[in-house]
Amino acid sequence: MVDRLGLVALVVGAACLTAVTTALTVDKPIVAAGVAFLLVALYLTRRLDGFRRILAVATLLLIFASSNMPSLVSFSFYARYVAVGCLILWAFNSRRRTTRHTDSRAKLFVGALWATAGLATLSSVWSISPLHTLQQAVALLLLAALAHVLLRRRWVEPGAVAADLHVVYVLLSLSLVVSLGYGITGAAAATSFNDRFQGVYSNPNMLSIICALTIPLGWALYQQSRKRTQLLGIAPAVIALPMTESRTALIAVVVGGLWVVLRHGAGPVARLLVVTVGGVGLAYLFGVLPSVVGSTWAQTFAARFTDPDNGDLSNGRNQTWQAAVELWQSRPTLGFGYASGIHLFEQTRQNGFFDVSVNLVHNSYLQWLLELGVIGIAPILVLLFVALRGVLLAPIGALNSGLVWLIVTGLLIQVTESTMFGMGQPYPYVFWLAVAGVLVRTSSARHAKGVPATALISAPAHGRSHTHLSTGQRQLTATPASARRERMSVR
Repeated sequence: MVDRLGLVALVVGAACLTAVTTALTVDKPIVAAGVAFLLVALYLTRRLDGFRRILAVATLLLIFASSNMPSLVSFSFYARYVAVGCLILWAFNSRRRTTRHTDSRAKLFVGALWATAGLATLSSVWSISPLHTLQQAVALLLLAALAHVLLRRRWVEPGAVAADLHVVYVLLSLSLVVSLGYGITGAAAATSFNDRFQGVYSNPNMLSIICALTIPLGWALYQQSRKRTQLLGIAPAVIALPMTESRTALIAVVVGGLWVVLRHGAGPVARLLVVTVGGVGLAYLFGVLPSVVGSTWAQTFAARFTDPDNGDLSNGRNQTWQAAVELWQSRPTLGFGYASGIHLFEQTRQNGFFDVSVNLVHNSYLQWLLELGVIGIAPILVLLFVALRGVLLAPIGALNSGLVWLIVTGLLIQVTESTMFGMGQPYPYVFWLAVAGVLVRTSSARHAKGVPATALISAPAHGRSHTHLSTGQRQLTATPASARRERMSVR
């Protein structure tokens, strides 16, 4: 009865949200149609349990908050955090009361996340923008709580990791389909001021980050299920990523993929080289390569890597990083407060110290140092240690193949984008939950390999029949007399 009432409430809410969104975006029919399609598909999918329905709502709201439409941004401003809070409560109070025995790495990861969120909250005491710091710190606390409850309760069964991430993957991919459709209609808002494609997202870099998450996530789910339909969601990301002309995201995705190939061994590396060389050779022989390389789009894209913008290939990031270091040196111990960078740069710009129009450092690690100072280094190093350990040592196979790819990609993106804890958008949730997913899968694989032989003897006590045991296992549980009878029957 409760499930039915919950489903009815979700369907009614979806219908109301569809109507409101359509009314607010009446001048952008492709967006209204896309949002309506996403919501109807979401709420009428009966295979989703309560947690995944809420997860889908939270993902949609985070996508709305990252869009270039003020109505959607305003609508999702508080709703996204409420949805994440509902996720935590649902997972904590779910019928599955069992808890996972977390290993030391998982405990270290969760502890570092809580320490990071706690320190961010505490920094509101000395922040130059206390209310904004406190608001964003609450969002970071929600992220820590979500990772904690997933590792301890929701992801007790390793299969739940793929099922939950599949919901996020589908919605991210569909948002890219809507973005491409938005661009096909010729909408001016689909491109930025410098003619880079951004779709329905706030800027090209945001779109490129979503693409960089979607590609390895789709690969992870394909490796887990071996269903080729899982690869369909990668197609819009592969198309949209070059259109954004984002160098960092493109390089990060390629490097992350190559790292996974290297982890698989010499055989996959050799096959990749053969396919690459053969594909380029065929494209050259049939005249496809010269036409592509000589196209206007290819030359414009290549110029992003070769022609400096105002004498700087980093698009002013070097100047921003230098200013951030100089600002940090004025308050090296405590920093200026979590998420205060936007207010700090605005103040310094007004004082004539900083003359670049950006409000972010465009480097997640340097931004954290600027806002939390030296006292914030320890928890970040622990989190990076856990992530890098997964990248280097986690078993490569099934879901881990794509999750490790995603982590490598994310670590590189964070060098030129302030996204590591940029709460309010999909990236930090997907990235840190991917790290948690690798921990779960690695721990499960380790325990599976270390199952003691005594577990086989006790299997019948748990309602398992001997018919499910192999011949060698039956010999372990058989009495001497029955063993002799079995050997005689074999003869």
